[in-house]
Amino acid sequence: MKYCKKLFALLAAALLCMALTLPAGAAAPLVRDECGVFDADTLADLEEQAESASDGHDVDVYFLVVDDIGDADQRDYAKNYYIANGLGYGDEQSGILFLLAVGSRKYVTITYGEGVTAFTDYRIEQQEDEIVPELSDEEWADAAYTYIDMCDDALDYYADYGEPIDVDNDIGLEDLLIAMIFPLGISAFICLILYHQMKTAKRKTEADEYMPGFTLRVKRDRYTHTTRERTYDPPQKESNSSGGSSVDSDGFGGSSGGSF
Repeated sequence: MKYCKKLFALLAAALLCMALTLPAGAAAPLVRDECGVFDADTLADLEEQAESASDGHDVDVYFLVVDDIGDADQRDYAKNYYIANGLGYGDEQSGILFLLAVGSRKYVTITYGEGVTAFTDYRIEQQEDEIVPELSDEEWADAAYTYIDMCDDALDYYADYGEPIDVDNDIGLEDLLIAMIFPLGISAFICLILYHQMKTAKRKTEADEYMPGFTLRVKRDRYTHTTRERTYDPPQKESNSSGGSSVDSDGFGGSSGGSF
């Protein structure tokens, strides 16, 4: 009996050691290619990129490739896969998953837990607008890299500013302002130099001083008319999106997906 207890203890210790030595992400890869579209090196690199994008954000970034899902709705398929495989970070199972069904030529993005907050409808639409053309060209790896990079940017923004990228704070606006301010600054600097080089121009105190030899004998101000300006203010179009994230009855956010 004592021998059996010792043997059991040794086996338990051995199993514990094996579990501790396994990589944390080995049992749950973030990039899942069930269709074989990526070679081994590309798959390993994509996995590393996805781990880097997810690290420190409490939201896991998944890219799932399957072959044919038949007549199944891609959103329902992705949700069922997410739940059945226990995906997501922490107790809330926070994450974002992009499903690519190569054989069915369908795609969809779903979010869950904190992923719903970190990725708004607006941001998901942005990401799919970039990814879908690459899918149409069957550039599977490029699409995966684009998706992971954009997820990384969105999660970094969410961590830095405490709010997700949305309609009213699009990161493209910052780039636009920089592009406008930089040339305006150069123009202002040049104008300032030219202004200081003007040695002959002197400001006058009286209007007739600008016309030497011409003297007005009578100076009188007379009111003649009033000028009115009218500016047309067209009605503003209502935005198609009020921002934020849509959530279904199962607690999932994301898109409805489509075909490519």
